[in-house]
Amino acid sequence: MVSPPIEAVTLDPWREPGIPLDEQYRSWKQRVKAPYDKHDVDAYTRTRVILMNGVENGSWNFSHHFARSTDDFEIRSLLARTRMVDQQQQTTINWLNPADQTVLETTIAYEQVAIDLTAYFARNEPNPFVREAFNFGLLEDFDHLYRYSELLDYLEGKDPNSIVQGKTEIFPGRPTSEHHNDPEVRLLRHYEKNRAHPLSKLHTLTLLCGETQTYNFYKEHGPEYGNRQARELYAEIGEVEEEHVTFYESLLDPTETLLQRQVMHQLMEVYNYQHCYAHETDPRIRLIWDEFLHMELEQLQLWGQMLLRYEGIEPEALFGDTLTVEFRFEENKGYIRKVLGQQMDLRQWNSQWMDKADVSGEWPSHRYKELVNADGIPSEEIVDLQMLRQDPPERPGEELLARAREAALEVRE
Repeated sequence: MVSPPIEAVTLDPWREPGIPLDEQYRSWKQRVKAPYDKHDVDAYTRTRVILMNGVENGSWNFSHHFARSTDDFEIRSLLARTRMVDQQQQTTINWLNPADQTVLETTIAYEQVAIDLTAYFARNEPNPFVREAFNFGLLEDFDHLYRYSELLDYLEGKDPNSIVQGKTEIFPGRPTSEHHNDPEVRLLRHYEKNRAHPLSKLHTLTLLCGETQTYNFYKEHGPEYGNRQARELYAEIGEVEEEHVTFYESLLDPTETLLQRQVMHQLMEVYNYQHCYAHETDPRIRLIWDEFLHMELEQLQLWGQMLLRYEGIEPEALFGDTLTVEFRFEENKGYIRKVLGQQMDLRQWNSQWMDKADVSGEWPSHRYKELVNADGIPSEEIVDLQMLRQDPPERPGEELLARAREAALEVRE
């Protein structure tokens, strides 16, 4: 068994003992666990549940894509067998969410996942270009948390800090009204599979799975609201999540074969279950992470063997002999304030970033923003509605934003 680390652990994922595949299937009663109590759960336990639900959904979805693209029976058979485990694991994880947790409360937690996951990855990303891409997306998710927090107070009269528990700050980032881009503008140059650090691949794929899940969640639950402001805000931010999926998937090297990508998905699952297991504070849920970690170790090794058999490539040659896992959900307040102060006014064009003052009139996103924002901007309207409730009216977060800019100027000087 993998011993729980204090800070980081290095393991040999290609040889660490796992649970045999035929012993991984579970009964209905075994896979549906009791949910956590939303009033007592630690904020980062909730983020781990959301993250791993997205990771399993991402692996399940890619497995189906792979199966539709090959006629090799041996590969399709292993895909079917490991995919069945993935969907059972996803059921266990997603069913940990309690029924009394509202969609908006869950939404606040989704954005906390995106913020603290992306910030940590950016802080520790070895590729400078990929790091700047993460920073760019980080400031957008940071603003989404603020807009949804305003909606939570407006509709349910709840303090979003009851969910994020003060671990993630809530104030404006790069305004959501500025996130809407001509679709081609979001495309980035991809990393090179034979030169990229394995950590860059794991970071990118993890974020892609998380953003894909967020897109699906917002598009599924947004229409369930009868309130116009809520329906429109979910529609607006849901489209930005589509842009984020395009953004992060464009970082993947398209010359990676489907089999190589399948191995990467399995390694990503091992990576993420390892840090969940290492840092989980709920003993009952920690046992789930431990069990699923050892399921994924077995699946990873089976797919590594398949890569060697079909492509003659040792998986270690692509992903390294060992896997060091240092990630943990933790506060990133200082880092986010610094990035916000330095980069809030950046815009994207031709796989690079520039200050909005330097963007020419030919930037394709000018016309797209004019089109989608022509009849009003839901992310601004919800803030305006909240301002009307205050006496005197004031825009929340402006003081914190000003302080972040001042701190950034000090760093530059």
